[in-house]
Amino acid sequence: MDRLIFTALNTIQFAQEDNAIRSNNLANVSVPGFRKDLEPKVVSTGFLEAMEQFDTRAYAIREGKNRFSREPGRLDYTEQPTDVAVTGDGFFMIQPPNGEPALSRRGDFQINTQGQLMDGAGNLVLSNNLQPIVLPPYRSITISEHGLISLELVGGEPGEFQEVVQIGTTMAENIELKKHEDGHIRQLDGAIPGADQQTRMIQGYLESSNVNSVEELVESMARQRAYELNIRIISTARELDESGASLMRMPN
Repeated sequence: MDRLIFTALNTIQFAQEDNAIRSNNLANVSVPGFRKDLEPKVVSTGFLEAMEQFDTRAYAIREGKNRFSREPGRLDYTEQPTDVAVTGDGFFMIQPPNGEPALSRRGDFQINTQGQLMDGAGNLVLSNNLQPIVLPPYRSITISEHGLISLELVGGEPGEFQEVVQIGTTMAENIELKKHEDGHIRQLDGAIPGADQQTRMIQGYLESSNVNSVEELVESMARQRAYELNIRIISTARELDESGASLMRMPN
């Protein structure tokens, strides 16, 4: 009977992990450029070994924790000249306040008091040579589809734009990425790919998260039902065990 309980507990653990993932997705549904977290995949079966016994306690083995979806989110027009959205595949290169360089799809850019370009979470935006982008005072800004930033400088001729820097981007093609403990996207070894400047972007738009709130809620309800079902299985297994023990008990 303990084999039935063991299997149910294994399923309950997975259901709890999946609910945590979906709760995090729902909490970030309004964050620009957020990439939906995915559940780990079941890849094989493991067996518990006991001395001089058969391997009858089987459990699923999952791999691929911290996976995320690369599906694009919806593009919303904002009219803000510092808002930039990636169209199609690719990532911006950023420098988090505390951590190694990472990749991002968040394009709600702004200028801090030091003239540095940063996103809405406070991460510095990096150039194609992986240096923080610092902009001089300007009257107007344009950002090309290749990430070239041109400024109408204060003190310059009206209507005259000067190219100053290029936003660092990468397609990260054929490279396995994951979200690390700080929530940022990097390669499995913690590094980031080199800038290839193949990413295309559009100024004045923001990409929303790629989380479908309805889908996440429905899946959360399904996982909750699976959790409750397995709790009932454990309760039933206990009752069956008690009934069997009662039948084997010697009469007084």
